[in-house]
Amino acid sequence: MLRSGCTISDLIKPRFVKFAPSLTALFIQMNKLAVRTILFLLLVQPLGAISQQAEQEYDEIAVYMRIQGVGAFEINGYYSYESNRLYLPVVELFQFLKINQTASADYGEIKGFLIDEQRTYSIDHTKRTISIDGKTLALQAADLLKTETGLYLNSGVYGPAFGLYCTFHFRSLSVELKTDLELPAIREMRLQQMRQNFEHLRGKVTADTTLGRRYHFFRFGMVDWALSATQQTDNLADNRAQLGMGGELLGGETNLFLNYSSREGFDGRNQHYQWRWANNQSSLLRQVRAGKIGTISIASIYDPFVGVSLTNAPTTYRRSFGSYTLSNFTEPGWTVELYINNVLVDYQTADASGFYSFNAPLVYGASQVMLKFYGPYGEERTREQNINIPFNFLPKGELEYTVSGGVIQSADQSFYSRAEAKYGINRFITLGGGMEYLSSIASRPEIPFLSAAITPFNNFMISGEYAHGVRTKALLSYRLPSNLMFDFDYTFYEKGQQAIRFNYLEERKATLAIPVQLKWMRGFARFSYRQNIYEMLTYNTADMTFSTNFGPVNANLMGYASWIDRKTPYVYGNLAMGLRLGKGFTIRPQTQFDVSNREVVSFKTEVEKKIQRLGFFSISYENNIRMAYQSVDFSFRWDLRYSQTNLALRLSKNSVTSTQGARGSLAFGSGNNYIHIDNRSAVGRGGITIIPFLDINHNRVRDKEEPIVSGLRVKINGGRMLRERSDSINRVIEMEPYACYLLELDESGLENISWQIKNKAISVYIDPNQFKKIEIPVFPMGEANGRVYLQDSKGLKGLGRIVVNFYRSDGSLFRKVLSESDGFVTFLGLEPGDYYAKIDSDQLKRLKMISIPESILFTIQPMENGDIADGLDFILKPAPSEEGLPIEKTSGQDN
Repeated sequence: MLRSGCTISDLIKPRFVKFAPSLTALFIQMNKLAVRTILFLLLVQPLGAISQQAEQEYDEIAVYMRIQGVGAFEINGYYSYESNRLYLPVVELFQFLKINQTASADYGEIKGFLIDEQRTYSIDHTKRTISIDGKTLALQAADLLKTETGLYLNSGVYGPAFGLYCTFHFRSLSVELKTDLELPAIREMRLQQMRQNFEHLRGKVTADTTLGRRYHFFRFGMVDWALSATQQTDNLADNRAQLGMGGELLGGETNLFLNYSSREGFDGRNQHYQWRWANNQSSLLRQVRAGKIGTISIASIYDPFVGVSLTNAPTTYRRSFGSYTLSNFTEPGWTVELYINNVLVDYQTADASGFYSFNAPLVYGASQVMLKFYGPYGEERTREQNINIPFNFLPKGELEYTVSGGVIQSADQSFYSRAEAKYGINRFITLGGGMEYLSSIASRPEIPFLSAAITPFNNFMISGEYAHGVRTKALLSYRLPSNLMFDFDYTFYEKGQQAIRFNYLEERKATLAIPVQLKWMRGFARFSYRQNIYEMLTYNTADMTFSTNFGPVNANLMGYASWIDRKTPYVYGNLAMGLRLGKGFTIRPQTQFDVSNREVVSFKTEVEKKIQRLGFFSISYENNIRMAYQSVDFSFRWDLRYSQTNLALRLSKNSVTSTQGARGSLAFGSGNNYIHIDNRSAVGRGGITIIPFLDINHNRVRDKEEPIVSGLRVKINGGRMLRERSDSINRVIEMEPYACYLLELDESGLENISWQIKNKAISVYIDPNQFKKIEIPVFPMGEANGRVYLQDSKGLKGLGRIVVNFYRSDGSLFRKVLSESDGFVTFLGLEPGDYYAKIDSDQLKRLKMISIPESILFTIQPMENGDIADGLDFILKPAPSEEGLPIEKTSGQDN
């Protein structure tokens, strides 16, 4: 019976207190045993190369190591449950970080240097010391763990000794490594990224292989078509049709455009045809054009020109211009990074005086150059500037020429020719000159000319041209770092010249462009003034434009003025606004007003509705008060997959006008008898067809019995990717002919893990007016499996971290593979053929062991899903001269 006032807890408590220590100890031991058992079953296996005492205290585990600035990888370490310590292999970790290291045969000592060759280090297992920077760090016995396959350090030692601070997360079995050192691996990755950025700015690509241009005698590929019809009250209807055809003839791009009008019929002047041969890899001759070609001329030519042109200018815009030295001073020891168009291209540390210098790459167009400065205590500064390289500048030492000649389709069929050459003297000066000839100029048909482009300092450019007996012109352009831009254009015409059909004596034009940036608004303002000087008078014009956006509203105000000599100018303007109302609605009111006479000339309001992403519908009303004209317009546009269609209707007081139109394209030759129908133009463009096939016999040629495979993932830096579910072919269209594209392939989507691709980055030059067929061989690779065992007095057990070499039949080394913690060895990636496997002889010498058998022959057969060679098992045991000696060395504890 319980005494009065006594509870059950009062009786139990003394007994619980008495046995609590024993129960607590038992509970802790049971938890340790459970945790170790679970980890053993799921993650770890004992390593036979450790002594019997060590096997009871250490287990090998695979941990996921994350390294700041480098990436992540899996590494095998040892974990001690008693001390809750993780041991990481020195050699393997330093190899990944690219830290210099050399280990003795028994891994008793590791030497090397840390980043700087003067900063040597030494890890001595026997003395339990780490020497670095002339200092010696004494270690505890539990800080070191040595096996016959490596030396391991407590993860907490790497920080104080080498500045590699490791944090072990037991729950996720991961290690996070942080360091302030710029390790060789980090520097290499950063330099590699900068090189890629540099090549990206220069327009170059890095690829495993390159597919150049293919030239064909004849190939037909692309068709464009367009139809339109217009009907108007009391007027004849006008129906128009256009047919464009693109192909390749005699290795050159051939384009033909036929135009028909119900009013004019087939007018020869409206038919266009051109043949172009191009090879951008050639330096002497890159383009040959024939047919109706455009030309830049000094003389006035308004009729079509039929002729031939030769040039060494590339078909694509130049990207790379050259380089220049950018140097200055900052604080000593600060890190300076150079960015061009927000891309990091170089970095360095300022010297003892604060001086830094970069060899900065230049590209055509406007480039934003930014320098970032980082101090030792977290300071950060930036400096920006803009550099503009116009396309009329050539890189230093480069010569570009163009020669053309032919007939003008005018009434007198005059002959025209032009020869021009330009040369880049240096980064600041490009000079040029040539001769132009036009037979229809009676007084002086030949026109010799000179040209020059100069940049005396950054953001200031002067370009000019002198055409003997015709004109002299100059252009001055200056751009401030704030993007304010000023241009002055001047042209002087020789009196009595007949080449240019103007009767001006001079032309003068000045333009000022100012960006406007406020907290609540951003805009752009432009002012220009122009004078045309005649013999008897001077005609002046001026205009002003201001455009801005604030919220859903954009507004545009334009003003114009014109006057003769010093008379009162006539001034008028136009105000237009756009307001997005939501749900696809936009309203656009605008009005034109006469400032000089203080009256409104006209006003117009348009309401537009966007229909999904495929079409637009709009209605507008216009009232021209001065002309007493009013109209209501309806328009509708819908983009179908195969064509762009449009309908329009205009209602006015005395007439009704309606218009209907449609346009589209056809692309042939993309494979599997597929014809691509699109609503965009295709003539003059190119495409590629990517066909992945299973190359069973590894001959890189698609044979009849080798099928197309699906799941290949494709990425390309241009064009438009087509996704067709009917087949496994990848098609890309709307690509610039003759240009180079980078094609990247990802095999992770393939249905079989043994299917692999060798060239995953391919540089492709596009053929004009056709789909370029690219067959991608997918190789079914073979697999080899086996085990490495250690034989001792207790029998066989799996042995990890043993190097197994795979050799080809000719004796050349194919691959080195490291055995896993349980001795398992596997490798996937063997081509069909004969091989033999062998334990690494150098490692066997260090371990003082022999391998039975010494080598194993095996064959990989060509199979659709890849062949598998099993049973590559090796047994290691002490060498005969060493039998009877212990295999294991100490594991960081006293014997």
